[in-house]
Amino acid sequence: MKRIITILIIYLLINRCFAISLTDPIGGRAAALGGTSVCERSIWSLQNNPAGMARLEGWHFGLYYENQWMLRQTAFKCIGVSKNISDIGCFGLSVSQYGWSGFSENKFGLAYARDFGPYLQIGLQADWLLLHYGEGYADRHRPAFELGIQSQVTEKLLLGAYLFNLSVMRFGLAYQLADHFIGQLEIEKNLQRAGIRLGGGFEYLLFGRLSLRAGAQYNPNIISFGVGYVIKNLHVDVAAQMHQALGASLQISVEYHIP
Repeated sequence: MKRIITILIIYLLINRCFAISLTDPIGGRAAALGGTSVCERSIWSLQNNPAGMARLEGWHFGLYYENQWMLRQTAFKCIGVSKNISDIGCFGLSVSQYGWSGFSENKFGLAYARDFGPYLQIGLQADWLLLHYGEGYADRHRPAFELGIQSQVTEKLLLGAYLFNLSVMRFGLAYQLADHFIGQLEIEKNLQRAGIRLGGGFEYLLFGRLSLRAGAQYNPNIISFGVGYVIKNLHVDVAAQMHQALGASLQISVEYHIP
């Protein structure tokens, strides 16, 4: 058993450079809040931290699109669905793609999350990664996994941690600074990139439906802002990011909930 575990760890480390773009946080809310995502509890936890699905109720459906750097070739797309089954947990499916017909990174994920009480939510996800080349080159396939944890330490403080395939690690917190006003911070270490990434943002809720958001990241240096609006069971989030060298990116996500 020890030999099997050792071989598995070595295999995952050797293949950690596969599908680098599919490890980035997604969702209009996360994008606006400086890329902070490990404390989010929405359908986009399928990509950001599977533990965030543990307290979702009923059915959730989501669509996401990012026009990264305003280029068609670097577009990011994702579709996801989750269903919470009482006394069992929440299950989710997602399909993500980064790139275009000439080159794309694709991820197919199956997630499971469970709520173990106010202080612990755990999520696991099994992935299948597909790297597609144009011009007749052979595709590459790899398995991967994701692990996430969340803890509601106090009524105002939520902690989150996330691991992707032993190569991307994130830790973050969300703190309710005042009524309808939340601040988030996050640190990330990606073994495929130099240094660490820091992100932070603020969200203010107006009239119970409209959210105003702003944030910033370091490494890369990005500023961001966005809005979110709730119409009954429909959530729409829009964000814009400005990179110091590469320019603007636009993100939009839509989530629909069926109780």
